[in-house]
Amino acid sequence: MKSHKTSVTLVLMFGLWLGLVLGCSSLRKAVNNKRAEREERAITISAEDLHKAYESNEADADKLYQGRILIVSGTVGIAITGIGNPGLDLIDAHQKPIVECLGFSTDEKDAISKLKTGQKVTVKGKCMGKVTMEIPILEDSVLQ
Repeated sequence: MKSHKTSVTLVLMFGLWLGLVLGCSSLRKAVNNKRAEREERAITISAEDLHKAYESNEADADKLYQGRILIVSGTVGIAITGIGNPGLDLIDAHQKPIVECLGFSTDEKDAISKLKTGQKVTVKGKCMGKVTMEIPILEDSVLQ
């Protein structure tokens, strides 16, 4: 009887272990597929070109970029690292803000605080279009 209980326990333990291994493997695969899908769909564009697209025709720019993941390269204007999530503005040659990047994680506060005005950066984020300002906004931003 004791041998039977041990066998059943071993089979149950093996079944649980196998389920855990396969479940974690499936979860990891799903996460990697989702990441690859996001990166595949990302659009690479300069801050100047994104700003120009919105200046020339906001409706067309929204069709192309709003809700999409963008990888935007530009020049740092103001880095905001106060209370809450950090953010930064990308500027043009005349020091005028042309893209606002918001929603960085608090983990990136130190990296953002070290950025200097005029430094070149690349930011990945979701384009929200022109929400309340006259420049396009990236949300859920990440330094690249």
